[in-house]
Amino acid sequence: MQTKKSKADPNPTPILRKLLIASFFGLLIGLTAGLLGVGGGEFRLPVLIVLLGFPVAIAAAANLVIGILTVTVGLTTRLLTGVFDPRTISLIVAMSIGSIFGAYGGAALTGKVKEKYLKYAVGALLIGLGLKMIHGALVVEPADGVVVGYSMGMLAFGAVLGLLIGVVCGSLGVAGGELRIPPLIYLFGQPIKIAGTTSLAVSISAVAAGALKHKRMGHVSRSVIYTCIAMGIPSVVGAYVGATLVLVAGETFLKMLLGVVLLLAVVRIVKP
Repeated sequence: MQTKKSKADPNPTPILRKLLIASFFGLLIGLTAGLLGVGGGEFRLPVLIVLLGFPVAIAAAANLVIGILTVTVGLTTRLLTGVFDPRTISLIVAMSIGSIFGAYGGAALTGKVKEKYLKYAVGALLIGLGLKMIHGALVVEPADGVVVGYSMGMLAFGAVLGLLIGVVCGSLGVAGGELRIPPLIYLFGQPIKIAGTTSLAVSISAVAAGALKHKRMGHVSRSVIYTCIAMGIPSVVGAYVGATLVLVAGETFLKMLLGVVLLLAVVRIVKP
């Protein structure tokens, strides 16, 4: 005869399962992010929303907190290895100022916009990023540019660009590197490696501002903190290991694979 399980006998399995999922995907995403040179926030979103069951606004908050760790480690590693050009400092400052206001305002939108619209926005972002990944796997990357001095007009444009991308960062909980690096290469003429460093430097201000606003809105609960710890630490380890394996990895295959995965994730996120 089947007996009912006592209410006084709590079952910790769901919590442990979620923490294990967060840790596993944190390591995997950190590894692939390190290999591809991105922050990984776009890849964490489907895990936080679909597998861990967070609402979009809470997932965005968790993603930003984890992003602070991964972006800081990534930028520090690049600075220590000399992948930086001092002539980009003025553009970093301009874009950072715009990003702070944009990310703060974008985070505020998550409390005023219906969740289904945020899911559509996440889906649109992932479609764009997925197609960009596939395109990057099929098309030869442009040759490295040359960093030059920036006029006041270009710096103003950088601030506006930082503002717009910051809104995406704050509302969807991503660092925005995938959106920021292409214009840094094609519009500002930065070499690919330098563009990555510039983007990471700007990302710190964006993710910090967005995370601060989400915290003030009450989106950073105890469960979010536990998830951030479980996912953040492996993400940092994975990103470090991935960065050391860049020379031996098949980047074209990884870009194609991740592009397909992102497109498939859209179906899971936006469906009712």
